[in-house]
Formats: sequence, structure tokens, C-alpha cells
Amino acid sequence: MTALSQYDTSQIAQANRFSYWSEAICNSYVQLGCDAKNVSEFKGSITIKRHSVLSISEVSAMAHTAERRKQDINAATDEFYLLSLQRRATSRITQFGKTAVLQPGDMALYSSSDPYKLDLSDNFEKTVVQLPREKLLARLPNAQMLMAHRIGGQTGIGKLVRENIQEFAKFAGDDNPTLQSMVQATLIDLIATGLANEIGQKAELSSPEQHVLMRAKNFIRASLGHPELDRNLVADEIGMSVRRLNAVFAKEGYSIAEYIRSERIKRVAIELRDDRYGHLTISEIAMRNGFSNLQHFSTLFRTTRGQSPKSYRSGE
Repeated sequence: MTALSQYDTSQIAQANRFSYWSEAICNSYVQLGCDAKNVSEFKGSITIKRHSVLSISEVSAMAHTAERRKQDINAATDEFYLLSLQRRATSRITQFGKTAVLQPGDMALYSSSDPYKLDLSDNFEKTVVQLPREKLLARLPNAQMLMAHRIGGQTGIGKLVRENIQEFAKFAGDDNPTLQSMVQATLIDLIATGLANEIGQKAELSSPEQHVLMRAKNFIRASLGHPELDRNLVADEIGMSVRRLNAVFAKEGYSIAEYIRSERIKRVAIELRDDRYGHLTISEIAMRNGFSNLQHFSTLFRTTRGQSPKSYRSGE
């Protein structure tokens, strides 16, 4: 099943166009903060097709910035990777201290689970593929190494990926559910193949600290169900002292322990509204994600989400 959404500022009163655009961006992708120098004359349009697994959108607009902030991430329940394909003008994608400058034909990957910033030039056009984080990591566990890394789309496998994204997008919403599923899986396979080529040839991390941070976060996300997961266990896995590793996390604005708690609450929130876990009680979901003290869990969930786990699950 494919859902089509369209947003166009030309249908909105001029004074309200940028606020409408900001809301449209958040509705289409993830919670963001947007800003533009020329708010009064702003124009933009988005057409997004949400398929069963991934979403593909066409975006064009005047110059502005879009920033994924820590408060946006803390409030999120879903985790995505986004592959941005530049079709016209230029853009800059910054994440993990790296910046990819995209010319027409270039691509770059970025993650909704970590802060990023998009600097978009005037009259740009781009295609954005949004896919669940776990789908790409299942095919390419080291995908995190390529955040904000420019992938040239003019030659080699980058060109193959670019051309096939545009072609496969035409069939991702086919009325035949089996064909639609196969096309989407093939498109994710193709993206993973192109990224794997980049990891093998060109991928560079901005600094050893960023490498450490990505390794630590990946380990934490993979170990949330371990009841003994704490800063000591993470530091042992990374091969670094707790003090030094905490200092790396502190530059992101939180401690190791705070990050573990945040990721656990985020995972519980996802599972509370996932039909696949409907047969489990709230306590069972909390415990499978590492919470052994259920009273502490309930208090923490209410503090971070603004409502009790029961109310959250029922959608009240």
C-alpha cells in the first residue's frame, strides 16, 4: 500500500508559507528546526510516497537550513537512515563533525538518530530515500561510518546507484504487494552495495573520537536488553577508561548512562505501539529492554514522554 502526500507553498498565504513548510518537513521526515533568510518570499514543494518499507520523496525549494536537534531526537520513537540524491543546485549535509557538499548527481547518507544540519541552496531539487535503520544495518553493519560522506554519482557504482534509485522509485508503489516488497528490498540491497563500495575505498572518519562514539552507540543499541549494561560494560567493550569515554559522550551533551536510559526508553516506546509486541505486557516490554526496576522505569517514562506507559500505549 502506498500513501501519497503533497505539500506546496503556492497554495498557502504568503505570510504563512515558511511556517507551513517547516510543518511539512516535520510531517514528511523527522522533527526538525528550519530557518531561512528570505522567509517572506519562500517557496517550496514536497511530494512523498510512503511505501510499505521505505519512503521516496521529491523536494524543491528556495534556500534554507534544516537542523535535527538533540531535543528532536529525544522525542522520537523511530530511527531512519536518509539517502539524499542531489538533482539540482547544491546542498551541504553535516553530521558527526563531517560535511558532505553535494553537486547534482551526488548522494550522501545521514541518520535521524544523531544531530545533523542541512544547508540547502536556492532553487535546489533532490530525491530523498528514507528507510528504517535496521533494514540497512542488517545488510551493512558498518553503515554508520558513512554519515555525511559524499558519494559521487557520475561514474562507477555511484552512477549505478543514482540511476537505479530513480528507476526503482517508479515501481516501488506497484499495486502488486509481492512485487512492491521485492522492488523495495532490491532498492535497499542496491543502496547497501553502493555504500559498501564506499566503505572499502574512501570512507574516512572525521576523528578517532567520532569513531569511538559510533562504536559505543552501536554497542549500546545492540545491548539494550542486557540488564547489566552500564558505562563500565561499554567502556570495556570499546577498550577505553570510563572517564575518557564519558568525556567523549559529554561533548555530545550527555553521559554514557544518560544515553543508555534514553535509548532504552526510545526502544520501549517503539515496542509499546508495535503490534508485534501486543501480546506482551508493559512490564515484559520494559524488562526485555533492560529495565529491572519497574517503578523506576514508569517514573522515567512519564518524565521523558509526558505520560504513563499505559496511556502512551493506548494513544491517549
